[in-house]
Amino acid sequence: MTDAPAELNRYETMPLGVVLERRKSKHPWADHSWRAADLLVGAPARDPKGEWLTLQEEENGAWALFHAGTLPLELHRKDTPELKMNLEQRQPLVYVVLRKGVDAGSRHPFVPLLVTANVMEAEFYSVSGDEQVDGVPMPLPVKALLEAFIAQHHVEVPFYKRKRKPYNPQKGGPPLLARGRGGRGGGGAQ
Repeated sequence: MTDAPAELNRYETMPLGVVLERRKSKHPWADHSWRAADLLVGAPARDPKGEWLTLQEEENGAWALFHAGTLPLELHRKDTPELKMNLEQRQPLVYVVLRKGVDAGSRHPFVPLLVTANVMEAEFYSVSGDEQVDGVPMPLPVKALLEAFIAQHHVEVPFYKRKRKPYNPQKGGPPLLARGRGGRGGGGAQ
């Protein structure tokens, strides 16, 4: 894929291989800790629920890297504000969402579920508590794709603060429940 495609669609995808790192843990309840460590741009198709490819491993098994699956990074035209927000960070990230393997029907402890550059989508998954979200430094080809996509599709929407309209009893609507007016909860004389 070129650094900046001449013509982009309203919807773009780029395959990214997810590299997971396993480290020996000293925690009493877990033998290993897992995290997304890297992304492989244009990686060959690999099923995240299938066999993993071991990329590197220490002889004693204390540390290892696995190509755990290839997922599409999807860019949508409506998400350009969030993509732009990501690129404006000091270190732009691609977020990898991992789901526990037993929940996803896999023999692996975690299964890559999603890769996204949308900061709000990553936040959504991180607050659910069911998934682990890891930020991985954005590879240069991904950054070039995002910059070109934003340049073509982003429309700056000015902030508009609406003004409150005063209550008009002639037009109907709920009664004003102010102190001293006598209605329910108004605190007036009964």
